[in-house]
Amino acid sequence: MCMCAVCAPRSSMIPPIRGLWSPSGGSAIGSMRSAERGSPADPNGYRTPPGSRAESLRGRVVFAFALTTALVGSVAYLAGRDGPPDSAWLVIAAGAAIFGAAVGVWATRRLSTTVEDFNTMVDSLQRRVDRERRLVGDVSHELRTPLTTLITSVGVLNRHSRELPERSRRALEFVSAELEHLRHILDDMLELARVEAGVHRGDTESLSAAELLTHMLADRSYAQELLRVTGEVLVTGRKLELERAIGNLLDNANRHGGGVLAVSAVRAGPEVVITVDDAGPGVPAAERERIFERFATVRNARRSASGTGIGLALVAETVAAHRGRVECVERPGGGARFSVRLPSAAA
Repeated sequence: MCMCAVCAPRSSMIPPIRGLWSPSGGSAIGSMRSAERGSPADPNGYRTPPGSRAESLRGRVVFAFALTTALVGSVAYLAGRDGPPDSAWLVIAAGAAIFGAAVGVWATRRLSTTVEDFNTMVDSLQRRVDRERRLVGDVSHELRTPLTTLITSVGVLNRHSRELPERSRRALEFVSAELEHLRHILDDMLELARVEAGVHRGDTESLSAAELLTHMLADRSYAQELLRVTGEVLVTGRKLELERAIGNLLDNANRHGGGVLAVSAVRAGPEVVITVDDAGPGVPAAERERIFERFATVRNARRSASGTGIGLALVAETVAAHRGRVECVERPGGGARFSVRLPSAAA
């Protein structure tokens, strides 16, 4: 079989396109098939999505061959009308075919260079992202031991706080509160690092949204009258992770939104929609996506020194890992409404 530049299959001359993994979803320029996470990829499974530059160049190659075919047909028809020798239009057809193949080879080489440059860029970016994720997890883990020692030492001092002067007692209370705040930050950072690394807690199962939300409200001493669940609502997910995500939404409403106003769950087609309404001033439209970033600050009265700045980012990553999405909108009547959409489980 001929393997020259003209006759070789185009796919054999173009390297596979790699994609940058993102737990939060988003568009990708390329993808590949893999039997399971961490297993070798199938080199024949790479594909480019419609609308990408690679797909556009391939389309140009197809168009060039289609145009060549049309030209050959036209020349053959016109030549046949006047009856020239068969060899004449065969030469013309051969020339047109060679021209089309040359165009295809040129486009393929250009595409190959583009893909190689893109893969180099993606590899570099992926290494940087992985390093940052490992750094966050490693630093958070290493800080837990000295932090635990400090909290224990301050606890010993607190047991004898009555023997201290008033000024020292106030300073000790301040240190205790700040250490507890730091502990919550490190816990959230470690949890976020685990979710981003794909390390999950528990197995995926069918969960009752009513039971899940009832437990979370009771755990935080909220009145059960705040909860509204329409019908039998089952959600697919990992219980511990979803409890933490919903708990973060409740804590966010309590710290920044003037308290929880209502919690609801309803099935909407293939999804379950869980909403948490607060009684605060709401979130400006320009800030409603940014608040799900790490350490994001909102330029209004929703700021609070007691928050970790990671809670909503952890919610977004956890929901994305469950193939869902979370958004912040304006609640009817004012205030903020956080909506979590998760895959529904069969009743």
